[in-house]
Amino acid sequence: MHPFAFLVPILLVQAPPSGPRMLPVPAGFVVPEGLRIKDGSITFEAFDQEVFEVRPSAAQGPVRVPVEGRLWRFSLESSGPRAGALRLMQALRPALESTGWTWQWLERGVARRALEGQDLWVRVMSGASGELRVVLAEPTPPPVLVLQKPGAQVEYPKPDGDFPYLAPWPGAQLMSTAPSQAPVAATLSEGREGFVMVTFIEKEYALAEPVSPHAFLKVYRQALEAAGWEIEGNHKGALIQLQATYLREGRDLRATLRLAGDAMAISVADVGAQRPK
Repeated sequence: MHPFAFLVPILLVQAPPSGPRMLPVPAGFVVPEGLRIKDGSITFEAFDQEVFEVRPSAAQGPVRVPVEGRLWRFSLESSGPRAGALRLMQALRPALESTGWTWQWLERGVARRALEGQDLWVRVMSGASGELRVVLAEPTPPPVLVLQKPGAQVEYPKPDGDFPYLAPWPGAQLMSTAPSQAPVAATLSEGREGFVMVTFIEKEYALAEPVSPHAFLKVYRQALEAAGWEIEGNHKGALIQLQATYLREGRDLRATLRLAGDAMAISVADVGAQRPK
């Protein structure tokens, strides 16, 4: 059984979800005359992933291309009399082609624009009520988070401070610290394997702005591995969670990081310091 199997997900203290931020679309995407971005439809993710299907040629099958970076999602509608999605696409297609966009799979509405040092991907689909639903992506590198490596000595986190070796997402505000107990798998005396009841310290944070699940898992995975942690598992779905173990410098640390809307939590147990001698 996984050492974290007995952990019960905590109810994170958080503000009402604000959703992704709004940001104007990049200059490489020009909305042609007769169309407009529907009011209130545009959302923005600073770092996320979208998969675009392309078809290099009629003789080749579709290829899935994951694109990581900044993402915009919005709807296009007629700026005049109401028009159907087909009519809107007939207006959008030549506008894209005239500004340097190349269709990667026309039937799927997937195009790419790589000009003037800018790389953009777009997918256009029919939406409800005569709209076009648009996903626009600009490849960018992920944010970088640097974590301190745990030292050889046991470090006791302060109730009003962060873990010295597991920093929260930049800009996050500590909301609470609380202990909880759970059994974890551990090596006992004489090399026997078993379970030991240990205390986890849970710290809950309010995020300064929403973070996509993809960004949360990727950034923390890279930061943890760079600091010497081993990733035990991650979940992306209803539960956004990353589990890691640190077994260096004579330490035995177990950590779980969770994301829930505009909040996150870090839960750590120093199993080495609590294991029966």
